[in-house]
Amino acid sequence: MRRIALAVFLFVLGSTVLGQAGRGAIAGKVTTDQGDPAAGVTVQAKEMATGKISSVAAGKAGEFRLANLPAGTYEISVPQMGLRTARYAQPNVVIEAGKTLTFNIALMPNNFGIIGDDAAFLQMYNKYSNIKGPTPRAADGHPDFSGVWLANVDPNPEPAQMLPWADAEWNRRRERAFEGMPTSRCLPADPTLTLPVFYKIIQTRSLLVHLFEQDPHYRQAFLDGRDHPKDLDPTWMGHTTGRWEKDTLVLDTVGLNDKSWLLQATWLPHTEMLHIVERYTRPDLGHLNIDVTIEDPATFIKPVERHVSWLFTPGEELLEAICAENNKFQEYSAFK
Repeated sequence: MRRIALAVFLFVLGSTVLGQAGRGAIAGKVTTDQGDPAAGVTVQAKEMATGKISSVAAGKAGEFRLANLPAGTYEISVPQMGLRTARYAQPNVVIEAGKTLTFNIALMPNNFGIIGDDAAFLQMYNKYSNIKGPTPRAADGHPDFSGVWLANVDPNPEPAQMLPWADAEWNRRRERAFEGMPTSRCLPADPTLTLPVFYKIIQTRSLLVHLFEQDPHYRQAFLDGRDHPKDLDPTWMGHTTGRWEKDTLVLDTVGLNDKSWLLQATWLPHTEMLHIVERYTRPDLGHLNIDVTIEDPATFIKPVERHVSWLFTPGEELLEAICAENNKFQEYSAFK
């Protein structure tokens, strides 16, 4: 009886202290647009007054709880996971001191009509999310990025600030339901490699190669100290060189044509002045962090940044993918 009384006393005391401290909580369940539990997705609570972000991964049944949050107004968000589910964001959510707000989240299909399988993405994500271990290193002592990786999108992307002509072009694309997107016509994908799909990296002392299932299926970065050629013929993936800054690999890409559409789910225009810088770090065995800076003074008012994290998936392999006949996208698509 004394133990029960003590437990009740501590519970009441804890609740009182929580209320006195001006803190509350939010809890609920995350489901996909099909009603399935969205296990493993990250739920974020951004305090609108300070910009501080608290986050938690949803459990197997999609359940989540964020406790000990200062009372105030928040934006509750779930980053895009996979190709089909769009980023979720709900601003002006009020959390009161001493109370737990029940907040259920239903993820919606991607507004840009991208066809994909977010359930399969989450299955892969959850399968490998607990890989532990130190950063592997190559014979030269640098981090080794080799392996198959499951990419993801930036959980908190900042909108691009574009010049008037680029804004007009982007609005035209949106009004036409993104008709003419290069990948719909079997043309190469986004050169920034920010699609949430599998990529394979092959790394040697003088060369790093990305392999992927979309056209043109590869990109190579030269690590042998060479410079970019002076007279580059613009191509879809450009010319990439790399250099080491201690444990960070910096990839520098120029010589890109103006035909590609940048950053999946936004599909931004650009010119041949496009310059992409990527900074690769591998903090441990299971993760590869990539900070992307996109510069084009003829398109963007200021550089566009994306910060993505890839997940190591040692049990997976790329599949053969040929974009050729029976492409129904041009006849009818999810955009219509």
